[in-house]
Amino acid sequence: MTTAPSSTRLSTSVCLGFGIGTVGVSIMLNAVTTYFPAFMSTVLGQSPQLAGYLLMISKLADAVVDVVIGSMSDRARTRWGRRKPFLMAGALLSAVSFLMLFSPPALGENALLMWMIAGLVIYSTAYSLFNVPYMALPAELTDGFHERTRLIGFRTVFVSIGQLLAMAVTAWLIQRGGGGRSGFATMGVVMALIIGGSMTATALAVPVKHGDAPLAGKHLPGFAQMRAIARNRPFMMLLGAKIFQFLSFASVASTMLLYMLNVLHVGYNGQIVFSVVQNVVTALAMPLWVWSGRTYGKRHTYLAGVVLFCLTTLSWLFADASITNVGIAIRGVFGGLGSGAIILMSISMLGDTQAYDRILCGEAREGLLSSAIAVTEKVSFALGVAVLGVFLNVLGYVPTTGGALVAQPASAMLALKLGFAVIPSAMFAINGLFLWAYDLDEDKLAGARLVATQDIPAVS
Repeated sequence: MTTAPSSTRLSTSVCLGFGIGTVGVSIMLNAVTTYFPAFMSTVLGQSPQLAGYLLMISKLADAVVDVVIGSMSDRARTRWGRRKPFLMAGALLSAVSFLMLFSPPALGENALLMWMIAGLVIYSTAYSLFNVPYMALPAELTDGFHERTRLIGFRTVFVSIGQLLAMAVTAWLIQRGGGGRSGFATMGVVMALIIGGSMTATALAVPVKHGDAPLAGKHLPGFAQMRAIARNRPFMMLLGAKIFQFLSFASVASTMLLYMLNVLHVGYNGQIVFSVVQNVVTALAMPLWVWSGRTYGKRHTYLAGVVLFCLTTLSWLFADASITNVGIAIRGVFGGLGSGAIILMSISMLGDTQAYDRILCGEAREGLLSSAIAVTEKVSFALGVAVLGVFLNVLGYVPTTGGALVAQPASAMLALKLGFAVIPSAMFAINGLFLWAYDLDEDKLAGARLVATQDIPAVS
């Protein structure tokens, strides 16, 4: 029982049903990475280093779970298909964990620490339960090379909506809630409802076909399966690229709010302006990037996005407290263009490598490959956030309570500039080197499929 791959055009309802779940994914990823360090260091009086360590430990501890969930979802046989049960469980636990992280009860310091650890463990597990099988769906819903890009285009529009909610609406809710603990609690309740609702909508909307499920691995992944994945060279190049993509995103996300508050002195309002413009542009640019992927190729379109992203990120080095909303909005425009190309093409290319893997090994291991990406995402994010936390602490960032701001030393201001502008650009420069070596295109995929049907050994 599984979704039926097809090269025919997917219906709009299927594309919308698939895409809406990423609203919850985007909020989970971006809001927690952005606001948890700020919540800990400006409201709860904890150091950003501690917040970074907590995020790192929870994500590293849960990395093994990603692989187990991916393999289990590949092998699952239920009346609801392979993926739906995992999607539903992830939707429920995601909402619960988000509420735990931003609406904690009044506890002593040690009890609060244990509460946050529990919340982060549930958060990471819930994220895996939904996102690992979710990222396996594009390769199952269609085997059309460019139809997959169209499907991901819908998803990327919803990514923009999710990021808008995660970065702008969250800031507005915190302000409307009075700031401090009450503001974060208001934000936590509203976002938890949106997370649970959007993820549940996708779980219910994904089509299921009754019939024989594709062959999947009979056991949990071992060395032989890992070695087989390593022979999929395009997937390994994409995996390497994603390591540095996530390191870059972690650096940006974990320092953005602190940068807006302490360097630019524009606070939540500046983040709202930037996030609104960036994500509206990302959504509006989808037809352009879908066309570019079809015309110039997915790899070249991705690299164009990398260039735009790096130039935009580096431009923050020249910003100071005199910046206007226009200056923030201009950066939002170019940042939105670059991010749109990166998000769209990276996920579309993942679907291509999953389809290629099925041709190479004769098994449907989309969940296993998705779990490898999820592990990479979590480990990279964990390391990125933890290193930035240590970086800020070593360079003298001063934590506060109740949302108060204090004058930060010059060394801390330098750390914020490096974390928000220089480090992300450097990470994406390395990311581009891996993408340059990625060589899976429509012709290679079609050739591998032809070779497989003729029972001729394929070269990966």
